[in-house]
Amino acid sequence: PTLADLCDDHVNSPTRLSVVEPGLFFQFGKLPRFYGQIQTVRCFESNPTVREVLSSPGYHQVLVVDGGGSKRVAIMGDQIAKLAVDNNWAGVIVNGCIRDSAIINELNIGVRALGTHPVKSLKTYPGEKNAKCNFGGVEFVAGQWVYVDEDGILVSETPLHGHENVNRLVGVI
Repeated sequence: PTLADLCDDHVNSPTRLSVVEPGLFFQFGKLPRFYGQIQTVRCFESNPTVREVLSSPGYHQVLVVDGGGSKRVAIMGDQIAKLAVDNNWAGVIVNGCIRDSAIINELNIGVRALGTHPVKSLKTYPGEKNAKCNFGGVEFVAGQWVYVDEDGILVSETPLHGHENVNRLVGVI
């Protein structure tokens, strides 16, 4: 079972499903497949709110971080990624860069990002929690659901948990 299977099974509800433009994101972390309810942070080259959110209980949610697509600094490094693991976040999607990728690749979490950059982010702009985030041709809204595997990123307005393949797709629940 794959993300493609979910798309096939829900093709008759195109207004509910959105697929992120292919080829934008690289895979990091030990989990190539993950899903969960979306929480969002919008920030630009400054990550205090990302740290704050991932320091709180994740309840197997996915944090979507809109870093404005910046490739000039890293929005998340190994310390923040470890917070996500320790607080039971399923994954993090970063419209920007991460750093410490070798360490993050050893962590039990799924991460997608535009790439890596060795320079840490600023700490001057707090960012916005629960902001609508638009990138990759998709709108990410807090409370909606995201499903990720090796083939892409799928956003659904409602959970697809009724589908028998979801638990096998992820293999972590």
